[in-house]
Amino acid sequence: MRKLRIKKILCVTLLQFLLFSSAFALTVNDPAPMFSLRDIKEKDFYLSDLVGPTKKENSNGVILSFFASWCTPCRNELKIINSLVDEMKDKGIEIVIVGFKEDPDTIGTLLAELKVNKPVVLCDRDGKVGETYGVRFLPTTFFIGSDGIVKNVAFGEIKDERELREKAGKLSK
Repeated sequence: MRKLRIKKILCVTLLQFLLFSSAFALTVNDPAPMFSLRDIKEKDFYLSDLVGPTKKENSNGVILSFFASWCTPCRNELKIINSLVDEMKDKGIEIVIVGFKEDPDTIGTLLAELKVNKPVVLCDRDGKVGETYGVRFLPTTFFIGSDGIVKNVAFGEIKDERELREKAGKLSK
């Protein structure tokens, strides 16, 4: 009887944690928090250059994907993302990938191994930007319109090019 009661308490606590945690995740129609990070070449990147009131004139939005080297679904998704960089760029959409809680050397090694060489690559060493966006699962990808508003979110692996194109389609509307 006591074991059953402990299990119930643990289940309720876990459920409350999951519900409470998801309340902080960025969702569709939320404004995307502006940030700056260094890329793996140590150059400064500012999201505000691509979305929001100070964006470049020809920007239609950003696909912002958080990943980690140890994450198998991330590895699969990175190859798909890399294959669509040029196509998205032609539509005015920049693809930016963010190594979540990883250093530039680890990120560079992974990308060389996967032959991912086209997206803008950022390093969120301490995970602060990911935390601001409410990243709880990897990969997590945000589709941010030129107005700086989140138009779509993909929690988990994007399985193919069609799915990425479909989700990015909301950026040009």
